[in-house]
Amino acid sequence: MKFSSISLSVLSILAPLVAATPNLNQAANIGYATLNGGTSGGIGGATTTVSSLAALRTAVADDAKRVVVVAAGTYSGNEVIKVGANKSIIGASPGPSLVGVGLRILEKSNVIIRNLKISKVLADVGDIIGVQGVTVKNIWIDQCDLSNDMDHDKDYYDGLLDITHGVQYASVTYTKFHDHWKGSLVGHSDSNGSEDTVITVTYAYNSWTNINSRLPSFRFGRGHIYNSYFLNSGDGINTRQGARLLVENSVFSGVKKPVFEDGGCATVVNCQNATPNTAPSCGTLTQPYGYSLLALGSVVSHVTSNAGVH
Repeated sequence: MKFSSISLSVLSILAPLVAATPNLNQAANIGYATLNGGTSGGIGGATTTVSSLAALRTAVADDAKRVVVVAAGTYSGNEVIKVGANKSIIGASPGPSLVGVGLRILEKSNVIIRNLKISKVLADVGDIIGVQGVTVKNIWIDQCDLSNDMDHDKDYYDGLLDITHGVQYASVTYTKFHDHWKGSLVGHSDSNGSEDTVITVTYAYNSWTNINSRLPSFRFGRGHIYNSYFLNSGDGINTRQGARLLVENSVFSGVKKPVFEDGGCATVVNCQNATPNTAPSCGTLTQPYGYSLLALGSVVSHVTSNAGVH
């Protein structure tokens, strides 16, 4: 496998492309979601624009191919919307806001979620985005903004993004995680290795700010974290229960425990301020897909400029 650093001149060309409203017909182009035939969501199906929660619920409920554009605006509620297979859910520029409304992908595959701002989903409703199921494959979450707040206790809300119960071929890219107790959990529980050992998730070009823990917390399976920025947070990347992580070209600033272990390993390569790192190395890890690494000095500016909704 070959990988290389991107020059500043190339970055100046790429940045405006990344920051534009997502292309409705863009399949996943980063990480594990490019494998297993790729993640195309609703490409090839009908395109529909929704401007209410009721319309969104209906548009994503079945398994037919469909591109669902969420019109700009704020949508408030106290519920979780279940997402069917073969869907692209894409927020129109400058990125609609779902407040108190989570998304759940349960035993469904080939789903793309892009350009949505989601916040304030209560714990009794569930995670902001929850992806779970042993049959779930090919998920791409991109250019989202996920947050709650730190004003309540840690169980007032649940996770920002949890990927559990054997999900395979998932990529999380250009997403802002911020202002929350529990960031992103991969793997359901310490006793769920029979399902979760097969988990494969890529996290790339994400920012993590003011989060107490789980940046992410990764049980079992394999993870690849690169070109990411971690700022003013508590517990960082936690490798647990036999998880094998490759962490590359990422910047930590004001993170109390950048990388640590509870029975897993992490190979950490060319990262800034990634100490203390108490995780044992996994040795040489290669990925089954091609990817490019930013120059370490370009990570903060690139991620800050391009992660989140646009």
